[in-house]
Order: sequence, then structure tokens, then C-alpha cells
Amino acid sequence: MSVRQRLAALRLAPDGKPRPAAPFGRGPAAARALRAAILGASAVAGRLPVGVIEPLTTVGSTLEWACRPAKRRRLASNLCHTLGLPADHPDVTALVRREVRNEARRSADFLWALARPEELVAATDVAGREHIDAALARGHGVLLASTHVGGWEVATALPRAVVPVPTTAIVTDDWLAWAVEGIRARAGLGIMYDSEPASKAARLLRDGQAILVVGDYAKEWMRTYPVRFLDAVAELPAGIAALARLCGSPVVPFSVLPVALRRWRVDIEPALDPPVRDGGVEAERALLQQLADRWTATVRANAEHWAAVYPLTWHEAE
Repeated sequence: MSVRQRLAALRLAPDGKPRPAAPFGRGPAAARALRAAILGASAVAGRLPVGVIEPLTTVGSTLEWACRPAKRRRLASNLCHTLGLPADHPDVTALVRREVRNEARRSADFLWALARPEELVAATDVAGREHIDAALARGHGVLLASTHVGGWEVATALPRAVVPVPTTAIVTDDWLAWAVEGIRARAGLGIMYDSEPASKAARLLRDGQAILVVGDYAKEWMRTYPVRFLDAVAELPAGIAALARLCGSPVVPFSVLPVALRRWRVDIEPALDPPVRDGGVEAERALLQQLADRWTATVRANAEHWAAVYPLTWHEAE
């Protein structure tokens, strides 16, 4: 390959296609540099003892808190709904501070898990894996649905150990996902970008495979349904419910939560039945409401681990 060809390849995302609309400094080339930085940091962090990592996460979270006021405001605008309080209430501020600290701890565990995936599997307790087996026994694949509570990214190595069929995660089509795609692939996790057609996910489900979706955030171009969530009504993505209806696939809610540094647990809940095929919008919305009810319980119980840094559309509850 010539030098010109090598340079051209740097402008391609992992799927071999360019991303001309990527923001400056967050394109495929930047993703390759980020991947190298992540792997380098992982090689170091994976060897450091917990006694060294813990004070480093405290320093890192303090700097993050001080330097990113916009992030604090975004977190407060979402986390306040877990407490039913105004975003500027002192209890909400304290909750945001705890989540920023926990984010630093999750990041440290992410680097450790990349370096030592076998230790992650050994240090993770899994409850409810029988619910995945029961859902798969129906013969229509399974949708594994979670929120941004805890860190499924930390547990990239777990699906191969927990789910008895190939698992594909639907991820954001951005430089962060491009940077870690190879890492996820080596762990046995398939990747589908949220910019790809839903028909790809439908084919996998019809083949009896598993699709992993983190569904508490809708981008501007996504179809949504307003459902009761926490103390209000939120616009949540309709995609999970639509796939479940079209493919007849059960939905299994799950969460990946830290117990301590380098100790995790996975909670897998009983499956939700897919909507009837001819149920249309109302059936999809009913399923999404059931899922939002499950998520409400999980988020309220673990509010200090909800990484709600994305824009959610909220309406007052009737």
C-alpha cells in the first residue's frame, strides 16, 4: 500500500466508509489516536493496585467537576427527576457530584477491564441469566435493553460469557465508538451503528441472535414515544419496541452496576413480551411504558450511577 493510500485509509471509519460530517478533531483519524491512547492507558492502569487507582479517581473527578459547568447543569437537569426536586436544589447538586465521582471510577475500571478481561469476568456476579435463556427459547432472538446506569461498556467481555448466542450492540456512530470497536470485536461483541438501517438488527433477531441496546436517550432524528419515566414524562426512543413487535422478540431489561472498584454485578430481569404484530403504535408504546417502569425502579435505586449527560426531552406528568 502506498503512502497516499495509507493516508486515505486514516480518513475511514472501521466500517471502511468516510465520515465527512464528523466534527473537527473527532473524525476517524482522531479515533485512531484515541484508541492508541486508550490502549496505552489501559496497559498502565491494568497493572496499578486499587490503592493507587482510588485516589487518582478522586483527583480526576474533582478536576472534572471544576472544569465542566455545562456538564454539571446537564446532569442536574436529568438527575433532578430521580429525586423529584428542582435542578438547583442542594440535594441534586450533591447527587451530581457523586455521579461525577462514580464516572471517574467507571473509567478506571474500563481501562482495567480492557487489560484484564478474565479478571473482570471473575469479579462480576451475574443474577438472572436464566431469563436470557428463557427468552431465547422462544426462537425469535432477544433484545437486551439497558440505560446509562452503571457501565455496560466496562462489561464488554461479559456477553460472550453470559449470552449463549452472538450478541451485537447498537452504538452511537461517533469517534468514541470507532476508537473502541476493535477492542469490542476482540471481546466477541458485534457492533452495529445507530446510523445503519434497522433491517440489519431485524435480520440478526430473526436468526435467533441477541441485540444489546442502551435506550434511555433519543437523538433528534429518532422516533420517540412519550412515556412516564421517574417523576415526569420523557420522550424515549421507539426503536426497541418497534423491533420487538416486528420480529416477535422478547425484551430483557438488564443493568451493569459497580459494587466497588474492580467489582461489578449484572442484574438481568424477566423478559417483557413483544407487542402483537398488528398492534401498531399503541402496542409499541405500551411495551415502552413497561420498560420505562422497570428503568424507573433501576434508576431511582442507583441514581448516583446514572450518567445522564445527554439531552432528554421532559414533559410534566399529568
